[in-house]
Amino acid sequence: MVCAGAMLPGRHNGKKIDVVTGGAVISKSLLGEISDEEVDEYERDMCPTCGSCAGMFTANSMACMSEVLGLGLPGNGTVPAVYSERTHIARHSGMKIMELVRKNIRPSDILTKAAFDNAIAVDMMLGCSTNTALHLPAIAGEMGIELSLKDFGEVSRRTPNICRISPYSADTHIVDLYEAGGIQAVIRQGIDAGYIDGSCMTVTGRTLDETTKNAKVLNSEVIRPFEQAYSPNGGLDVMYGSLAPDGCLCKVAG
Repeated sequence: MVCAGAMLPGRHNGKKIDVVTGGAVISKSLLGEISDEEVDEYERDMCPTCGSCAGMFTANSMACMSEVLGLGLPGNGTVPAVYSERTHIARHSGMKIMELVRKNIRPSDILTKAAFDNAIAVDMMLGCSTNTALHLPAIAGEMGIELSLKDFGEVSRRTPNICRISPYSADTHIVDLYEAGGIQAVIRQGIDAGYIDGSCMTVTGRTLDETTKNAKVLNSEVIRPFEQAYSPNGGLDVMYGSLAPDGCLCKVAG
């Protein structure tokens, strides 16, 4: 899988902004706190490049999931759309397809229950979009694997949240996660701490453990060590009660 990549965040008066800023700007406009001209300035600055939204929204969340599931090459989750490395990923993906054919590595060899458990764990570490709880079970279902809200809740209660990226943080975006070591660094840290099964196969033709052996966290403010996690539980959580007897999902990291 080759994703398009995230756009870079915009800048307005020296501060980083993205689509989340738009909601606040419209609210201020409706309250008469800023002028139409200022709204126009924000709109021009908000989305400066091609690519999916600059933060950890649905598209980028699933791009990150594709990398930890083993369906995308390293960097697929976080390399920005406008970086030439995105073209390299596309080219090397074509080469890897031929290698996968020669080695007879198939989707069913990659998309195992352990791979989905890994994906949910990284989901919790990053605090991804709640839509991951729709898309991951849908993909698993194609493989005959059942994932439910219960699985997300169980993994959340044993996996710390170590990243806060927009929309949780106004200053941290996908490009910052990329520069901090990307998903490979998150996976490596998770393997070393026992949260991730490194034996899972990937489209690299190697296991997660082999693929991430040289990955390092380059910015511990963006990817925190587990002992300095934002919370002991994951960025998403599942709750049950009279309003939601079958369960509901809450983005507690936000």
